[in-house]
Amino acid sequence: MSDFFSNEVWLKIEYCCSKIEQGISHETILLMSAKWSGLLSDIFFIFAVHRKLFMEQSVLQLTIEDLLSFGMNSKSYQDKLIIVEFSGGDHKNPGFKEGASIRLDAFSIFLVRQGEIDITIDDFTYHLSDNLLLDIMDMHSVKDFCISPDFRGYHLIIERNLFSEIMLNSRRMPAAYIASRHSRPIQKLNEEEGVLLEKCLHRIERNIERTEHAWQRDIIMNELRGFLLEMNNIVYQANRGNVSPNPPSRDLLLFLFIQLLNKHCRTEHSVSFYAGELCITPEYLSRIMKSFSGKTVNQWISEALIRESEILLRNPDLTIQQVADMLNFSDQSSFGKFFKKHRDISPLAFKRQFAKD
Repeated sequence: MSDFFSNEVWLKIEYCCSKIEQGISHETILLMSAKWSGLLSDIFFIFAVHRKLFMEQSVLQLTIEDLLSFGMNSKSYQDKLIIVEFSGGDHKNPGFKEGASIRLDAFSIFLVRQGEIDITIDDFTYHLSDNLLLDIMDMHSVKDFCISPDFRGYHLIIERNLFSEIMLNSRRMPAAYIASRHSRPIQKLNEEEGVLLEKCLHRIERNIERTEHAWQRDIIMNELRGFLLEMNNIVYQANRGNVSPNPPSRDLLLFLFIQLLNKHCRTEHSVSFYAGELCITPEYLSRIMKSFSGKTVNQWISEALIRESEILLRNPDLTIQQVADMLNFSDQSSFGKFFKKHRDISPLAFKRQFAKD
């Protein structure tokens, strides 16, 4: 069985875990491990594994940058979009080390065109075969990913900010539908639908390679948006008559909150507002969000604000003061402090950086 992470990385992890068991401090281990690699993600991952091994109910949280650092055979764009094409002959276990639960800080979509796949999502194991779509939200935890020798398929990974930007003006799915997708994230495809989605992915891959194209980013964004809309249509048409009008209340509250956040995040920044709209207490809303996603309501609000900030700052016609006003900050200085806290860069520097790109 081959692992998603290299043997070298796992040796580092095992070494560091043994030192932890011996009582050696994190600071000392950090210094010892830093000599192995210039990749800071390796070091962070080591400590993530430590949390998995020694804290109950913990899950490894990985970013797209982490995935790219592990040398996958993939095509990627600006560390925000990855397409991995899997073949059973090359990968017996492309994704996860056995027993380790992982949550990607991204949207993750698998398209199975041929063969079989076993995957455990939120402690429920699915056995999937030809022409299946697996839509893993960033709140799902995944482990024990194995494929058959004749497997052929694709793994599309989209950074959350990019996903929000692409789907900003698209028609939103009903909350009850989204709730049902959370509880069962798989969809059977017919051959025509499988071919359609595969062709969409091939077009994205080709445009990722067209680095000299003056409008490469726009082409990639259009193709990616087209894939997501085709996927949403297939899943929606197949399930619109089967969605229960009364899904589990916690699931429904979760996705009603997400929809409220998408609608009001520019102007409403308090937990009490969203709890009030849902007719529940702020404490209950916080418990629900923490149990489902591992993040607090304030973290959800901050992340949504940052996504909106980046979208608005990319507009050359908007000043930073105008962006601060649109996001309901008291003044430009407050907005600047908030943005720099979460992005380690000032709004002005971000705006200039985007203009250069």
